[in-house]
Amino acid sequence: MHIPWLTDFVIFAQENGAPAAGQGAEEAPQGGFGMFVPLIGIFLIFWFLIIRPQSKQQKERNLKVKAARKGDNVVTIGGVYGKIVKETELDVVLEVDKHSKTRIQFQRTAIQDVINSATASQETVESREESGKAESGSEDDAPPMIEPE
Repeated sequence: MHIPWLTDFVIFAQENGAPAAGQGAEEAPQGGFGMFVPLIGIFLIFWFLIIRPQSKQQKERNLKVKAARKGDNVVTIGGVYGKIVKETELDVVLEVDKHSKTRIQFQRTAIQDVINSATASQETVESREESGKAESGSEDDAPPMIEPE
């Protein structure tokens, strides 16, 4: 079986870059940097569309996992939902059932996401209380609601 392009490639490789017998000088393959420009372009596209956003998400997840504290509700990589009841530097103990108080120990790296943080919920409650105090004064000044008959 004769494959012409393979034969031309072998001849080209043996002649150390000189054009094959049937090719003119203007049809000679060009080497050097011009050959790598499309490859560099493809790599840059992959970098900005895939690699960079994924590394940002990974950094955010790592920060969330490191910041997880006792009282936070989390979900593990295996899909187990629970509340952190005890923590060490490398491990956490999750309470997965409130009624039977079932507890499971996991490595901290097994946490997929922090669903709601105890510190964030405390800040939310405090901000609601402050806004509630501000709104309560304005509610007294509001006209009474008229109920339809």
